[in-house]
Amino acid sequence: MKPQHDKVSKDEFTPGERYNVALRDQPLYEATVVKFHGGCWATVRVERALSDATASLYPVGSEFDIKVAEYDVTRPV
Repeated sequence: MKPQHDKVSKDEFTPGERYNVALRDQPLYEATVVKFHGGCWATVRVERALSDATASLYPVGSEFDIKVAEYDVTRPV
């Protein structure tokens, strides 16, 4: 089954913008999109962890590629 882009469409995943990233209803981190590679892949930079539990996993300033469709991605409020 092809993943659905329910929260933020991959077409709206914009370099320079910030998004909250969660997985299976677990908030992970707020990140800035460094580069959108097309398709579903993007390089993100962690701006802050969204919980104490994820702070050691996602240090501020870390950059890595994610498959956007695998995560729940929303704009911060």
